Amino acid sequence: MMDHKRARSLVPALLALSMCWVARSAHAQGVQPPAPDLADTIIARIGMVPARHNTFHESRHIAALTHDLSSSGELIYARPGHVQKITHAPRPETLIVQGTTLSLARGQGPARVVDLSHHAQLAALVEAIRAPLDGDITALRHDYTLAAQGDVAHWTLQLTPLPAMARYVRTITIDGQNNAMTVIRVVQANGDTQVMRIDPST
Repeated sequence: MMDHKRARSLVPALLALSMCWVARSAHAQGVQPPAPDLADTIIARIGMVPARHNTFHESRHIAALTHDLSSSGELIYARPGHVQKITHAPRPETLIVQGTTLSLARGQGPARVVDLSHHAQLAALVEAIRAPLDGDITALRHDYTLAAQGDVAHWTLQLTPLPAMARYVRTITIDGQNNAMTVIRVVQANGDTQVMRIDPST
């Protein structure tokens, strides 16, 4: 079991991961049902895709460094709840989430394993990416308030963390088209930023 200090060291890798969306019937005759919430609709549409395989390109801006850090690799998703982020450059790294287990291996070294059920903050970061892919709006709203803009063809979803997460993350913004996420922007509590651009599925 990994201690809390080591678990927190995985936050940058999770943030790179570098993670979506019911109309009610009218009860009064002649009254039109309200339009579904856009965030709900987005999550539901994303969750209709059972498997994905994409390439990604990621850039991290860290105030303490003089230049941004770049990486690239593959993102793989399979229902239910299996996510892999395989980084090829600048150095090999594999992050796998399945159920409540997260593992991270760098190069040929042994994987570090975390039980997410014992690390609420890490679990919330994972769900920011995995819950949209699963179509699980309830899991997202457990840790974030949601605001959506645009329409189902071109949309932006902003996740603002609830107080328990706010000391780690300021905002997570997801841009997308139809049922696919295309850009994930993470602003950490200290102002450092991370942007992942996701290419169309292969």
